[in-house]
Amino acid sequence: MECFPQYSGKQTVGLNSKMAKQNPWIIGILGFGVFLYLAWNNFEMPFAPWTKTAEIKAVITENALGYGPMGRGYTQIITISYQVDDSVYVQKKKLSQRIDKKKMGSKVLIEYAVKDPGNFEIKGFLKQ
Repeated sequence: MECFPQYSGKQTVGLNSKMAKQNPWIIGILGFGVFLYLAWNNFEMPFAPWTKTAEIKAVITENALGYGPMGRGYTQIITISYQVDDSVYVQKKKLSQRIDKKKMGSKVLIEYAVKDPGNFEIKGFLKQ
């Protein structure tokens, strides 16, 4: 009596070879897509689709300038203040070098999370 029955024909274990070759490529392409999306958004996580948000106007109360990378250009760190219900929020945000210099007193349109008004995103700068 034999312990192992004899198999006839070609045996495959697990996934077939065509599927095994495609899976790493699919995972790599999806990972690269996620990386590009985050890079486009300056590596900041945007609001989740299920998060309730609202828009409000904020005022720039302070503008600090610094040197850009390797001494080229400048960077801006603005301080904005806005009011939600009875609370006043004061937040700092570093702006991209692509954005022109902003003045104190300028208006900013922001989007904030309703449950956490300290979590905000700048939507645009309003003309005075």
